[in-house]
Amino acid sequence: MKTSMLLLCIALSLSPKAFCQTPETTDQVIEGSKIIVELFKALSNKKGVEKEAGCKNNYADLCIENNSENSMTVILKHRASGEKREVVILPEGKECSLQITIGVWNYDLRITGIQQPFRKGDMMIRACENMEMNIK
Repeated sequence: MKTSMLLLCIALSLSPKAFCQTPETTDQVIEGSKIIVELFKALSNKKGVEKEAGCKNNYADLCIENNSENSMTVILKHRASGEKREVVILPEGKECSLQITIGVWNYDLRITGIQQPFRKGDMMIRACENMEMNIK
């Protein structure tokens, strides 16, 4: 987009009328270039607003990093909807669960292969948040 705007400015400045030595023609070229620059700024700002407003969904991302010596299993259950996710993380590994529904989630952390919970709890997931959970 920037390249096309630059080429348009160059084309306007190299038009046959621009080679005339009258100050009026030079002023017209300068004013035309100012209009093009302002138009470009307006279009660029509009794209930035769309990106910021794009996070109005009901999802978030959760990444879990395992810094322990054991393989860990994390069982996540959404309290309201009953949605369930299970993530297995290898030692020194990291796994992400994308587009998790917002709300309160129960988590059950276990060493893989053992039924007894290592840690249990609840966590609040808010919209458009990129959360990280570290296991040590």
